[in-house]
Amino acid sequence: MPILSLIGCKILEDEITHVILKYMENTRPVIIDDRESVDLARKLRSQNILFSQAPIDRVDELISSTSPGSIKKKFMSFIGKDCSKGIVLVIKIMPLGLHVDSGSLRSAVSKQISMMSEFSDSILLFYGLCGNALKDIGNAAGESPVPLYALKDGKGERVDDCISLALGGNQRYEEELKRWNDTATLYFTPQWAANWKDMEDIPVDPKIISEYRYSFRIGRIVKIDTGLNFEKDFRAKTTELAKKFNAETVEVKGNTDIVEKCYLEVREKLLVRASTKD
Repeated sequence: MPILSLIGCKILEDEITHVILKYMENTRPVIIDDRESVDLARKLRSQNILFSQAPIDRVDELISSTSPGSIKKKFMSFIGKDCSKGIVLVIKIMPLGLHVDSGSLRSAVSKQISMMSEFSDSILLFYGLCGNALKDIGNAAGESPVPLYALKDGKGERVDDCISLALGGNQRYEEELKRWNDTATLYFTPQWAANWKDMEDIPVDPKIISEYRYSFRIGRIVKIDTGLNFEKDFRAKTTELAKKFNAETVEVKGNTDIVEKCYLEVREKLLVRASTKD
């Protein structure tokens, strides 16, 4: 049974939950068990999705204690699954706030790629370019000895960030930026709304906003409705933030087209490659 590893930003947790739920057939989810995975595990349980959990240090120990030819078999035994068909999907949720420093983000993601490539057949990054911090990641020698895939829009371009992803691509993102260019505007998905207080991007106290990178008044909060409802109180949380900055709120339609398309393409390539090895 081939292994697809998914390394994802915490902000894309709902999109990860969505693709697992929608394409669950012949898939054996395994969550890397750590602090960052708690909310993902909760959401999967709420959808009655069966999954296994394994701490990353135990996976490392398992791999290092076996010979190369038996790694896959031992790993399947470890999670208690039949390896006769389908795929194993190993998910690692990355910590919030890494993107505040591009060097730290690249370093952390590169390290995770290196660790998970030891037991993976393919790796899919649930990240955008994030200010080009992840541009060309995997190209450096030794960064990714297995096929590494990234999220791309319908034009084949790497998505700029999580907002571009939620809107359906870079072109739509550019259109929205032009549409709302009359005042400083923040774009919120449900995960952004749920986690903004834990991020360094937005000051919790609007009085210190002039000391931060926003030297102008935030005048608008754009809520992006992707159709995902794993996080509750999206409206209430965005309203709370809007009140802090005395900003208006508007809502635009988003979608999950990119994550669905990219996940299915990577999964199909993995299964085809695995079948030619049998």
